[in-house]
Amino acid sequence: MRIEVLSNHPATQLRDTEAALARTQNRIAGHARAVDDLRRRQRASRRWWQLGKRLRHARELQALLQAAPSVNPAELHKRAQQQAGVDAEEQVTSDLQTFLLGDWTLFRGYANRRGEVDHLLVGPCGVWAIEVKGRGVRVHVTGDDWRFEKFDRYGNLVESGVLADRRGRSWGRQVSEIAGELEKFLRSRGTPVPVHTAVVVMHDRAEIGTCRRLGVDAVSVGTFYLLEQIYQTPDDLDGETQDKIVKLVRRDHQFHARRRPGRRA
Repeated sequence: MRIEVLSNHPATQLRDTEAALARTQNRIAGHARAVDDLRRRQRASRRWWQLGKRLRHARELQALLQAAPSVNPAELHKRAQQQAGVDAEEQVTSDLQTFLLGDWTLFRGYANRRGEVDHLLVGPCGVWAIEVKGRGVRVHVTGDDWRFEKFDRYGNLVESGVLADRRGRSWGRQVSEIAGELEKFLRSRGTPVPVHTAVVVMHDRAEIGTCRRLGVDAVSVGTFYLLEQIYQTPDDLDGETQDKIVKLVRRDHQFHARRRPGRRA
């Protein structure tokens, strides 16, 4: 399998979050040094004629302690979520590379005007757009209504809500819109092949709940079911068609990447 990284937005986000946390830790360390220095100066001014200085140091110390920087718990939570997403994508890449037999090309971070999908797979069994999620939740799907339930380790429901991206699109619609746009592009370039869609949830506590009227070709916890669906796809692309699709995908991504300067490869 050939793996080509077109962009790696999740890893970039994680690096940015880690850099922000590192800056906060540096501020915390600098503040601690300032407090220690002020306390040393305060201890040095214990003579009776230094009473004014000692009182001034006490006021400064109180103000300094009140202004102590701290790590925002929300930033730690965000880093944990981003790390889970990055780990999930890496695991899917590893599984596909290990278990897909034959000549395949895996694009990571393909983007068009409808957004970015984590994995785009091109091979003898067709073209697959795969969105990867690293959430430990139970997924329920009814048409375009994607919801989740989250349970603690004792089986108690602790959270529920909607599974959607920042644009408000369900996980299914997110990958379907990108795949549909790519399918139209390929057709316009003389390659009318379907682009299959999948959502893969990678977490040891993830599970599938109710699924009705799926708008995608596969919803999978882990990659086993996804691989089954790929191998059962009736598509049969020859090497020449695969090479043409690969070149078109690369070209299409580059075109849209130039139009999206905010995204870094």
